[in-house]
Amino acid sequence: MIDLLPLLENATKKMRESMTQWFAGYPPGMPWTIVSDYCIGDKEKNNDVFSFVVIANHDKTENIIKYISAAVPRDLKKVQSAPLGLIQYLTCPQPITFSVSFVIDQESSLLRDYLRVEDMVDFIPDSSETIEIFRNNSHASSSVDPKYFDEALQRLRVFGKDLTRKQPNARLSRQIHLAAAFAAIMFSLVTESTGAGYIRWISDRDKLIEHNDTVVYDLAYFYFALMASNRPGLTRDAEGHIRVEIPKIMFELPDKTGKNRFDALIRLPDYLAGTLADMAPDLSCSREKFCEIVDSVFVDSTTNCVVQLSSNGERITIRNASLRTEQ
Repeated sequence: MIDLLPLLENATKKMRESMTQWFAGYPPGMPWTIVSDYCIGDKEKNNDVFSFVVIANHDKTENIIKYISAAVPRDLKKVQSAPLGLIQYLTCPQPITFSVSFVIDQESSLLRDYLRVEDMVDFIPDSSETIEIFRNNSHASSSVDPKYFDEALQRLRVFGKDLTRKQPNARLSRQIHLAAAFAAIMFSLVTESTGAGYIRWISDRDKLIEHNDTVVYDLAYFYFALMASNRPGLTRDAEGHIRVEIPKIMFELPDKTGKNRFDALIRLPDYLAGTLADMAPDLSCSREKFCEIVDSVFVDSTTNCVVQLSSNGERITIRNASLRTEQ
């Protein structure tokens, strides 16, 4: 999985440039919110999709929720047409949102040939060793609690143990690794583009989030810290340890039942993921509401981006897919 990160970084290089220009008016050190939703495993769809929407701190969270609740009161499955308020928010000429959706065609089966069970099992001891290094070299600060690393190591061990069972849930484990890698790429994009001081990840309530006491959050943090520690030009402290400055990452733990207090925010990636899951290779869609979102949000957009991943059993292809109108 770690080998996938440089490929993802390369595929999103232009997005980093676009995001830097788009959010240039916001000062460094600000808090940022990333919300995500997924459309995975629906056999009636063409793709598996992980959608992330970056929301700038342009207003209080409660005011943003109030606006979206009024403009987009229902999820994608419950509407006949795309709400105008959703389209206007995601395509606002002011820099308030930026989205990236990672699309995997269903024939690739979540990159099954690449993310084999034995590979995911072998990943656990190597990643645990790296996390122990992080723990030993990290001093308590506003963004790092050394105790966290011990808790993360325990969750990883349980995750690895589950993979060694007679019938492991390999598909769910792939979802967890992919969601974590994509989230880490988003953390990196926002950090490099804005100089973020805090990043809050809000995800829809999903098995891939809840599994093994939200181990996906540990993996996302691990992947992000690993990328940050490999940046060029890092300095060392007096003890010879590499100094890695990263924003404080905060993870929302959604209630297991009942209404999610961030449901309104999650509707943004919900509409994106559902639309791209339906979209065929020729960009056609099965229903008009999906066509409306493709045409109004994705086509000719530099702030609503798509990354396509595919696997033929021997190699993985990752590309920044630009949806353009015909000239």
